[in-house]
Amino acid sequence: MKHKLSLLDNPIWSALSSVHQEFSAGTHEIKRYQEQTIPFIGLQYNDKNLLTQLEPYIKNEEEIFLKDELESVPENWEILQQLACIQMVYNPSTKESAIDTISQLSEQDSDELHALVNLVQPGFFKQKTTLLGNYYGIRKEGTLVAVAGERMKLNGFTEMSAVCTHPAHTGNGYAQQLLRGLCQITLEKGNIPFLHVLESNTRAIKIYEFLNFTKRIDFPLAKLRYTRKN
Repeated sequence: MKHKLSLLDNPIWSALSSVHQEFSAGTHEIKRYQEQTIPFIGLQYNDKNLLTQLEPYIKNEEEIFLKDELESVPENWEILQQLACIQMVYNPSTKESAIDTISQLSEQDSDELHALVNLVQPGFFKQKTTLLGNYYGIRKEGTLVAVAGERMKLNGFTEMSAVCTHPAHTGNGYAQQLLRGLCQITLEKGNIPFLHVLESNTRAIKIYEFLNFTKRIDFPLAKLRYTRKN
């Protein structure tokens, strides 16, 4: 498979226009992930005025994220927060050794999975997020303590997401183990792993770099709220 890295310049739009088209709602110029999957908007091209086209597909007072650095938005929209993130892409090393098999989570693990991710990374993991890809976890004494999974999918690429460990179990290498395994699974399917992380999360970035992820681009996110005024 030929991998077009340029698709990662606009991955939300690329995913909603290809592999994840079944989860999209919107127009031919602006799309969103369906409610309760993930709160992201993708634009075909950079024009904030396209937000008005999305209004029939969004709930009143809903909060959602857009890849862009915005100074203003159309009426009925509000900028709540600007997040400085970076995009990192996996570059496998030929010296990497084989890893232990990791365990895929099932629907029976859903409640624990949602609770853990929202404890560590609140705001992004919704009721139907798990429909977008597979999730893997590590249990200790029967309790789910670390997880990692797949989020956005586009032609040739799969986003690694929800990489988190319960605060009481950090420092044991669980996230590294899960991410290594998930990257191997992704490569075996012919796709390249990538991820997004807050620029301020230097601890996570160091781990990702150790696991052979490298920064590709800055990835600013604007958190928006839509308020219907009529």
